[in-house]
Amino acid sequence: MENRIINQPQVLVLCQLFYPELVSTGQTLTELCEVLSDWGTDVEVICGPLTVLDQKTRVSRNMEYKGIKIKRVWGTRFPKLRFLGKLFNQVTYAISLFFYLLFDFSKRPILVLTNPPFLGAICAIQRVIGGKPFIYLAFDIYPDTAIKLGVIKENGLISGLWDRINRFILKQSSAVIVLGRCMKKVILSKGKGIDSLPEKIHVIHIWSDDRHIHPVDEIENPYTHKWNLDGKFVVSYSGNMGRVHDMETIMGAARELRDSQYIVFLFIGEGYKKQWMIDYARNRKLANCQFHTYVDRKEIGYSLSCANIGLVSLVSGQEGLSVPSKTFGILAAGVPVIAIMAANSEIALVVKENDCGIVVEPGDIQGLAEVIVRLCFDSELVENFKKNALNTIQARYNIRNAAEKYFSIIRSLQY
Repeated sequence: MENRIINQPQVLVLCQLFYPELVSTGQTLTELCEVLSDWGTDVEVICGPLTVLDQKTRVSRNMEYKGIKIKRVWGTRFPKLRFLGKLFNQVTYAISLFFYLLFDFSKRPILVLTNPPFLGAICAIQRVIGGKPFIYLAFDIYPDTAIKLGVIKENGLISGLWDRINRFILKQSSAVIVLGRCMKKVILSKGKGIDSLPEKIHVIHIWSDDRHIHPVDEIENPYTHKWNLDGKFVVSYSGNMGRVHDMETIMGAARELRDSQYIVFLFIGEGYKKQWMIDYARNRKLANCQFHTYVDRKEIGYSLSCANIGLVSLVSGQEGLSVPSKTFGILAAGVPVIAIMAANSEIALVVKENDCGIVVEPGDIQGLAEVIVRLCFDSELVENFKKNALNTIQARYNIRNAAEKYFSIIRSLQY
C-alpha cells in the first residue's frame, strides 16, 4: 500500500467548469477525472465559481468528489451567455489561477484546456521559469474560431498577437492533445517550425460515458411521456447551441417540415443561439419544435434515448477548429446521427467510417429535410445505423479507451 502511494500518478487539472456544473467541458472533464481517480491517480482540479445555470447557489471552495480534490478559486459570476459576462468570468478566473500557480511548488504535471483560451499562456510562462510540465488539451482553436465567426479581424493586431502566444504555448508544452485528425492538421500548421511538435501531438477522441448512457426503450422512458413524444419521430439536438453550431440549417429544416404531424424537433440545452431559435419558431408558428433546458446528468441517457435521430452541427469553416463532443453521447444511446458539417470534419469522418448516420453540408436546408423524411420512413436503415452506433462506442469511443491514453501521458510526466 505504501509503495502504491509513493508511485501514485498526480495531475493538476485547470478547468473553469467542473462538478457540480456538469455542462460543456465541465461534464467532459468531470467524467475523465472520475476514471483517472478511480484508477489511482491523485487528481486536483482548480476551477471557477458556478456561472452557467445558477447564479445564486453557493458551493464550498474546497470539496472532494469521488476522490477528486476540487478547489474553486475566486471569479465573477456574470451570465455566461453574454459575451462580456463570459469574458469577465474567464479573465477573473485566469487571474486567480495565476496567483494559485505562483505559490504552488509541487512538480505534478498540469492538464490545461483551451477554454478559457489564454490559460495555456499562464502555464507556458511558469514552465519557462522552471515550473510544472503541462499537457495542452485543445477543445477549440483560437483565434481561428473567433475569426471565422467575425468576432475579430483575420489580419488584425489581436489575431497576430494571439498566434504568437499559441506558438509560445505549443513550444513550451510537454504534450498536446487534439480531438481529431482535422484538428491535428490545424495545430501542426500553427506550430510550423517547432521541431518537437509532431512528436508531442496525441489524437485522443472525445468519448461517451457509456457507464451512464445506454439505450432506453420508449415504453420505459419517462421523458417520452413527460414531453408528449409518444408515437412521434423525434429529431433531437442536445447540448450547447453556440455560435459555432449551424442551428440555422436545423431551424430551416423544421420550417420545411412544419406540416408533418409525425416529425418533432426536440431541443435540449442552452447557448448563444437558443433565444433566436425560440423566436424563429414562435414567429413562424412552428408547432413541431420543443425547447427544454439541460437535464440532470443521471437522466441524460433518458433524454438522448427519446430521439430517433440525433443532430450535431458546425457552421462552415469550423472544421478542424471544434469537434462536437455531444456526438458520442448520441451514439451511446443507440441513436443514429445526422452530422451537419463539412465532409472533412472529424465527426463527419467518424459517421461515414462507422456507418452510423448521414452527413449533410452546412446550409443545405432542403437536403437535411429530405434526409429526415427518408429516415422517418426507412426503419431498416435506421435500425442498421443504431446497431453500428452502439458498436462504434463499444469498440472505440468510450471513456475507458480515452482515459487509458490520458493516464499514459500523465504517467510519462511524473518526476
